[in-house]
Amino acid sequence: MAFSFGRMKSAAMGQLALGTLPIAIDFGASSLKVLQLEGGEAPSLIAAAAVEVPDNIRHDAGKRFAFQFQALPKLIRSAGFKGRRAMCAIPAAHMFCKHMQFPRAEGVELKSLVEAAVHQHLACPPEALIYRHVPVEGAQPVGSGAGKTEVICLAAAREMVGRMMIALREARLECVGMHPEFSTTMAAFAHINRRADDAHLATLYLDLAHGTTKVAIGHGTNLVFAKTVPMAGAEFDEAVARALDVQIVEARARRLSAAELVAHPAPSPKTPGAAGLALMNAGRRRTAESDEPGQADATVAVEDERRIGLPAPGASGDVLSQPPATVSTEEFDLSDQLEVLTDEVAGCLRYYEAIFPGRKVQRAILFGGESRHRGLCQQVARRIRLAAQVADPVARMARTGHEACIGVDFSQPQPGWTVAFGLSLCPPDL
Repeated sequence: MAFSFGRMKSAAMGQLALGTLPIAIDFGASSLKVLQLEGGEAPSLIAAAAVEVPDNIRHDAGKRFAFQFQALPKLIRSAGFKGRRAMCAIPAAHMFCKHMQFPRAEGVELKSLVEAAVHQHLACPPEALIYRHVPVEGAQPVGSGAGKTEVICLAAAREMVGRMMIALREARLECVGMHPEFSTTMAAFAHINRRADDAHLATLYLDLAHGTTKVAIGHGTNLVFAKTVPMAGAEFDEAVARALDVQIVEARARRLSAAELVAHPAPSPKTPGAAGLALMNAGRRRTAESDEPGQADATVAVEDERRIGLPAPGASGDVLSQPPATVSTEEFDLSDQLEVLTDEVAGCLRYYEAIFPGRKVQRAILFGGESRHRGLCQQVARRIRLAAQVADPVARMARTGHEACIGVDFSQPQPGWTVAFGLSLCPPDL
């Protein structure tokens, strides 16, 4: 298998994707998700399917992947997906991610410097890895002086990527793309960063998932910070299991039953194109209101929009404006785990401010399966001192309600499908 990822393409690169998009496959820590969209201003659903990973193998990556690879062909056949072209998200837990600094040198490719540094850092043969890198535009590397470039370095085991490609072939699919989860995040939210001014807006994207927590910061559609944090839903479950002396399955059930959910707006209409129509009508209403006595209020709203950007799809509103909720109960205490998680996120923000002196992150968007829990999101928002909203990018997807959907209900918020949704919108790169 002779390929390398090289420099990571922008999630928003190229023109708006039209027609039937490749099948997007997310080998998640708790479930296998497969999604296919019809491209357009308002992407529309073709088919979706998911299968849960059995609890007793979630902690064992080898067994988990074997289960998902075996389940994939049946899942593809069951839901009426179109065509054979498919793309995969490389699980963040199995991808090296680190910010590094490299000198600017004439005649030396940044790609070569990245590959040499990464394989030495991991103490493995260079051919055992595949690589991607993201030069961080405008950054001032900490303590390195002038003449160096800040780079987000990514790498994955070639053997693991090869197994994923074999799994696709055995499902009679043609792999046309492999993307890190960080690029799927930027693609999922690219449509709220299309204005020229959005390049100056710093947004924290926090993927609160079962296996890992992913921290990304973007300037518009450009990724400028990325880190994978191991503290996530699985660690919360293990802490509850220890406290109550129960099995993981029961611990998760007890934790989830005690959780209060984030309030989301009502699902958008099912009619295809409804999302695009709603945006158009909203624009017309703003235009009409500008000629009415309430023009001053409309002007304030526009100024706020310019400052904090367009609203994320399916947004909950500021989680701190909702009734307060807790994560711990009288039965179990997760304060230590929450402190580790929020300290990590706060550290990411400090690093960002160090490489971009004088700049601050202006908004936080939370998503992922664990983001449904209001207490967790409120704890994070208080710690980072940012207005935080939980987003459900899938709410932007137009649907009729008659599409094949196996193992998922899109009439309910599905922030855990952000990776699959964003992957659908990423460009093919193989």
